[in-house]
Amino acid sequence: MSAVEVKFMFEGVIFSSRVIISQLSDSLNRLEFTISFFSRYLISKYSSGYFFVLENNKFKPVYTRDEKESELIKSIQEALLNIPGLFKEKLAF
Repeated sequence: MSAVEVKFMFEGVIFSSRVIISQLSDSLNRLEFTISFFSRYLISKYSSGYFFVLENNKFKPVYTRDEKESELIKSIQEALLNIPGLFKEKLAF
C-alpha cells in the first residue's frame, strides 16, 4: 500500500488529492484506489472521497448522481492512470 498526491483538472480548475493505492492481485492485475479530497468545494458538492477498482486494465463502474459527477470521476481516473511509475507498461483503453 502506498499513498501519493494526484492532480486533476475539473471545471477548468486543477485540484490536488491524496490517493492510497493497494495492489490486491497480480494475476488479475487488480489495484484499488482510495481518494480523499482536500478541496472544500468538491466535498460540499460531491463527496469527501471515492473508491476505485482497476481490474484487468479497466475501472469498475462507479455510481454517480449526475453528469457533472461522472465528469469528475472520469478526470480523476485519467489522472490515476498517469501516476508516474505506477504501471510497468502503458495500459490500452
